[in-house]
Amino acid sequence: MQNFKDLQLPKLIKSSPKQPSQRWRTRNLSLFLIIFGVTAAVSVTALLSYQIVRDLILGNLKQNALLKIRRESQDIDQWLSNRKTELKTIANTPLVQSMDWSIAAPYFKLELERIKEFYGFVLAEPDGSYYITPLGRSNLNVKDRKHFQKGMAGQTYVADPAISRALKVTVVPIATPIFAPELNTGKPIGVLIASISVNRLTQVVSGLKYGEGSYAFALNSKGIPIVHPNPSLMGNIDKPAPSFLEAKDPNLAKLARQMVDKKSDIELIEIEGKWVYAAHISLNEVDWSIALVIPRSQLEKELNALNILASVLGILLGAAMLAGIMLVKGFEKTRVRAETEALLNRLTKRIRASLNLDEILETTVEEVGNLLQLERVSFGWYDRHQDTVEISWEYCSKDLEKQLGLFYLASPGELATRLQQGESIQLLPVNSDSNNLEESEHLKLKKRCYLAIPIFIDSDRQGYLIASTARKIGGKNETQLLQAVADQLAIAITQSHLYTQTQEQVKLLDRTLTELKRTQSQLVQSEKMSSLGQLVAGIAHEINNPVSFIYGNITHVNENINEFIKILELYQQYYPEPALEIQQEIEATDLDFISKDLEHILNSMKQGADRIRLIVLSLRNFSRLDEGEKKEADIHEGIDNTLLLLQNRLENQISVIKSYSNLPRIECYPGQLNQVFMNLFANAIDALNSCEIPEKIITVKTALLEKNEGRFVRIAIADNGSGISPEIQPKIFDPFFTTKPVGKGTGMGLAISYQIVTEVHSGTISIETPSSGGVEVLVEIPIEDRVNVNTLNQIVKP
Repeated sequence: MQNFKDLQLPKLIKSSPKQPSQRWRTRNLSLFLIIFGVTAAVSVTALLSYQIVRDLILGNLKQNALLKIRRESQDIDQWLSNRKTELKTIANTPLVQSMDWSIAAPYFKLELERIKEFYGFVLAEPDGSYYITPLGRSNLNVKDRKHFQKGMAGQTYVADPAISRALKVTVVPIATPIFAPELNTGKPIGVLIASISVNRLTQVVSGLKYGEGSYAFALNSKGIPIVHPNPSLMGNIDKPAPSFLEAKDPNLAKLARQMVDKKSDIELIEIEGKWVYAAHISLNEVDWSIALVIPRSQLEKELNALNILASVLGILLGAAMLAGIMLVKGFEKTRVRAETEALLNRLTKRIRASLNLDEILETTVEEVGNLLQLERVSFGWYDRHQDTVEISWEYCSKDLEKQLGLFYLASPGELATRLQQGESIQLLPVNSDSNNLEESEHLKLKKRCYLAIPIFIDSDRQGYLIASTARKIGGKNETQLLQAVADQLAIAITQSHLYTQTQEQVKLLDRTLTELKRTQSQLVQSEKMSSLGQLVAGIAHEINNPVSFIYGNITHVNENINEFIKILELYQQYYPEPALEIQQEIEATDLDFISKDLEHILNSMKQGADRIRLIVLSLRNFSRLDEGEKKEADIHEGIDNTLLLLQNRLENQISVIKSYSNLPRIECYPGQLNQVFMNLFANAIDALNSCEIPEKIITVKTALLEKNEGRFVRIAIADNGSGISPEIQPKIFDPFFTTKPVGKGTGMGLAISYQIVTEVHSGTISIETPSSGGVEVLVEIPIEDRVNVNTLNQIVKP
């Protein structure tokens, strides 16, 4: 990318006229003082910045070293913690709590096979006598050992390395108290001691390095090295060694004191005549500390680049001082450059101010044209496969017309190569007859009168910024200027593409999320409706059998009763004077009334059975929600069946007015349409019940429509309720949108109805507000077979 400070606009900004020599000397002196002051300020700032940056880098390096030793110490702490936990678990087992070696020994043997970290176990009595695996009873005593004393004090303790009196090897003892399970005195009945190898600690500490010449060591609580590169300095409880606290080197003794005091730090000290960084940290699980000693040159070698940079900056500052003196003589040139830089910065800000590609490119060609006073500035996309350039944005002076479109090279050769070489070329519009083209339609670029700067966006697309004029163009400053603009333009275009892609991804994610929520709700709703259909079908079937039995026998009962009444009438005719008891019973039961009323009762029973059969038929028709095949259906029958099921909600307060046209049977999914009708009628009933009007009416109209697309069946369901405000009408079919109170609606009824009508049946559904008030829902279903089976499967069959 070009540096704007190296650019200038020759011939555009005129130099100032010459001034008197006295004024020139005063100005030169002022500029010299300014440059000297600025150089001094920059020098001081650079020195301070160097020191700050050096301290930051060095601090980071020191923290890295401290972090390295902290990680290793955490590993040791975790390892010791695990061993302590395992030992306490073993000590709390009934076998160990028995303090019977014959019982505990086999268990210890199994644990040694399971936990490879342990050398052996010691079961110590309160008097210090003990048993040890695998030797058994020992004649020695551990009463003087600190870890035994800590265990008897009820603590789990990791001791300093010691030479095992039984095994004769250097180990790290871990002791934990043994408590009697049946006693609650809090006093241990013994101590369980396990021995672990010191090799693990030695390996970790010995492997702790920070470059060449670094080493690590570990001290116990008394400052005695327990791990050190020099084995002669190492000691343990049974093998005393000099403590670093008493070292002749005061810096080493000071370091040991800080380690024993469990301080964590990294500092620069001199040990044995060498400057080193000593990072030290204490362990949490044991009274040990670990130190990492790093040669100063090793830790600070990463500062070499900074030191070199500081030296270079010092040289540059000296050179800047000399350059400043030279710049005094070229003050006017500097002023021109400053003005040019301001213009370029303004251009860059305008280019980068927008993320809209059209606005970016339009701004660029206009600003470059005005800035350089050019006749024509164009931007085009180059197609390397077709060897064409598409001029999409162009700036022209007032006396020229814009020439936009797709152009190809009139003569043989590669267009990109000839553009970059600045050869004279002639471009012709694509898809035009070159013989019939007018001269004004040609795009001519003369040698040395234009500059074509390539703009590389990615591997597939390449743009060109083409500046042309009648005068000679192509000097160093102009080329650098256009190259700088091209660099900024490439960044702006890339940002625009990334912004566009991001916006598209955001929209895609929003659509996907909305579709996912809608699909989930539809699946749940479909499953509910499918289960409801099966339940309703089963109930209708169970009711239909006894109702059919009742309905079929009513006729026979009526005939038999009529025969019985005829016989009774004949009996009264031929025996008008029956016995006294019979006469009293006839009067008591009012036989004449029963004879007349019985026929009315049977007729009422028949009407009731007819009513039940009609309801069962409606239930069976409505239960076809899960049918997966199209079939011919009567729209009116579906509407009537739905209204019959909603009869209890209509009560006597809502009137339903039907206006049916003569409609043919249509190929559809009846159950799905029944669900649509159910949702629309339920919404109309809810709307009417929520308002106080004297007469509540639902109107149902059907009609046959003839359109250019074909024949349609229209179903219009309207109510005279309070209506829907225009603000929420565009959202009425959105999933989860509802105006009902919480718990009264899910917002999916109209959304599912919309998909059933539009996607499953290729129809339309819309909301209108009649002039008389209320809401009217218009559903149009094509009579022709245009049902989308795939969409149905997504809705009906989860």
